Amino acid sequence: MRTFFNIIILGLIGLCSSTYLFNLSPIDYRGTIEIQTPVEESTLTLQTTEKELQNPESITIKHVSSKEEVIKIVTESIFNVDIYKDNKLIESNVRNLELISPSVNTTISVSKDNPIITTLNISQKNLKLEDGKYTFVFTSNLIADGDKSSLTITATYDTGGKYYPAVNAAPPGTKGLTLYFVTEKDGPLIPVTRFVVEDKSITRMAIEQLQNGPLDNQLKSVIKDVTNTTYNNGNVVIDIPASYEDYNKEDIGELAYNSFVKTIFAVDRYWPIYSVTFTVDRNRIEKYFNGIETTSLPNLEKNYLIYMAYKAGDRYYLFDYELDLVKAGINDRDTVEIKAQKLFDAYYDIDLSYGINPVPKLTLNNTAMEGRTLILDFSEELLNVYKDRNDLRLMMIESLMYTFTTIPGVDSIKITVNGEELKNFVKDLDTTKILYPPEFINPESVEITE
Repeated sequence: MRTFFNIIILGLIGLCSSTYLFNLSPIDYRGTIEIQTPVEESTLTLQTTEKELQNPESITIKHVSSKEEVIKIVTESIFNVDIYKDNKLIESNVRNLELISPSVNTTISVSKDNPIITTLNISQKNLKLEDGKYTFVFTSNLIADGDKSSLTITATYDTGGKYYPAVNAAPPGTKGLTLYFVTEKDGPLIPVTRFVVEDKSITRMAIEQLQNGPLDNQLKSVIKDVTNTTYNNGNVVIDIPASYEDYNKEDIGELAYNSFVKTIFAVDRYWPIYSVTFTVDRNRIEKYFNGIETTSLPNLEKNYLIYMAYKAGDRYYLFDYELDLVKAGINDRDTVEIKAQKLFDAYYDIDLSYGINPVPKLTLNNTAMEGRTLILDFSEELLNVYKDRNDLRLMMIESLMYTFTTIPGVDSIKITVNGEELKNFVKDLDTTKILYPPEFINPESVEITE
C-alpha cells in the first residue's frame, strides 16, 4: 500500500514539473484585474496663417489637436526644416530655429483651444541665404503621422532695391516713349518710359531709342540694325537689312520681335497704330525672327495681364505677364467680379523664376463693380504689408491698378479694407479715391535725377 502511495506522489511531482500545457476553463478576472485600454490615435496637426512671405524675420506655427492630449518633448528642436530653391534641395534638416528652445523631458497639454505655439527664426541673415524665392518644408518632431507632420511655405528675400512710381504727365516739351528692353535669357521684357523731345516721326524715334539701349546697365536692347521705319495712316512698316542675321537667332528672334512690336504699339497714346508689318531689304516676308509670322500684326488690346515685379540691380520694375485663361479658370460666362477674384488668385499661382509677386499674401474679401470702377475689398492684413517701405507699397498699388484694368469693362479701381476707405497708406497717393493706372510706367529719368 505504501509503495502504491509513493508511486502516486512521484507521478504528481513529475507532472507538475513538466512543460505540458493545460487548457483551463475561461475565468472572468475583470473584477480583480485592471485592463489598460488602447491609446487613441493622436489628432495633432500643424497650422499657420503665413504661407507666402516677403523678407520674413520669423514664422509662427501652431500644433493643434481636436481633443486634449499630453505631449512629452524629448528633443531640443521641435522642427526640422528642408529648404529648396528652384525645386532643388539646398539645405537639409536645419534645426534649432526656435526663438525659445524647448525644455527636454517636459510635458505640454494641447487642445483645439490651447495650441502649442512655436516661433522660428527664418531671417535671411540667420539662414545665410542669398536673395531669391525659397520653399521651406517644416517637419514636426512631435507628430508621428508623416501625412500630418509637414507644412510648406514660400519666402522671398530681397535685401535692397527701390521702386520708382509711374507718372501721369511727360515733362513739358517732351513725349513719353515706352521702350521694351531685355533682361537675361528667358526673362521678361521690361517696359521703360523715356522722355524725349520730338524731332521726327514718333514711330521712327521709338525705334531709334530702342537702338540706343537703356540707361540701366542691368538691362539691354536686342534691337540693332534697322533700315527704315515708316508710318502710313496707322500702319507701321519696319524694314530690316538681310545682312544683320542676329534677328533670326534662336535666343534673340522672339525677344527682338516682341521688343519691336510692343514698343511701336505703345506709341498709340499719341498716334493711332493699327498694325505692324516687317520687311527685309524692302521685300515682304511671311516668316522671320526664327520662324515667327511677320504678316501684318493688328494692334489688339491685351486683356487679363498680371503685372509682376522684376529686380534689376538696385531697382524694381513692373512688367506685364499674359495670363493663361484656361489655367486661371476665367471664361466669358464669369461676371466681372468673379473674373477679378480669379485674376487676384493668379498672383499666387504664377511661378516665374525671374518674377517677383509684388502683392504679399492677402485675403480679398470681395469685389464689386460701380460703373466702370472695380472695388477691391481686402482684409486688415493689407494695413501691415511693406511696413516702412513706401516705395514697395506704391509698387503693389500700381500693380493692382495696371492688372485689374486689363479686365474688359474696368477702367479704374478703388481699394477698401473691411468696407472702409484705405487712408494714409502711402505717401503722395490718396488711396481713398478712385485710382486710374498711370500713363507712363517705369520712368527712366529717375536714373539721372536720383
